[in-house]
Amino acid sequence: MTTPARCPQPIAFADVVDYWAGDLTSVEEDRIEEHVFTCAECARELAAAQALGSGIVSVAREGRLHSVVTDAILNRLAADGVRIRTFTLEGSAVVPCAVWADDDLVVSRIRGDFDEADSVTIVAAHLRKLPATRVSVTVTAQIGSDERTIAEYTLEHAGTFSRLAGEH
Repeated sequence: MTTPARCPQPIAFADVVDYWAGDLTSVEEDRIEEHVFTCAECARELAAAQALGSGIVSVAREGRLHSVVTDAILNRLAADGVRIRTFTLEGSAVVPCAVWADDDLVVSRIRGDFDEADSVTIVAAHLRKLPATRVSVTVTAQIGSDERTIAEYTLEHAGTFSRLAGEH
């Protein structure tokens, strides 16, 4: 059994992700495509990234995606037809929100000063399954050897609405 030849100039993973997300210039896309057509190893890597992207879209549409994602990924999902509902949490304001039954993905953008944090943990509820209620989002951070609450946000959730039935 022969081992496939290793690529002498593999495509950087960040470039693979940017290619999938459509965030490259046409010159950069052409460079990657030209390389992939002649390199089986990089073609497999690109196919794996595209399969991962399709899986993310599928999981997002099912409402099972709980993750931190980049704007590039959100833009790609939107371009692929994923219906995204976004709420921005900032300061101590109470943010009114509601979710439609046909929303594929609910995104909470959290703004705050996290400069001191070594790592940040966000605890939030799965909005689609909640009735009308007030939802608290707590952000804790590891600062040195201490874990501290560094921000708290509130969503005034009105529940899940159906576009077809016009009801909760």
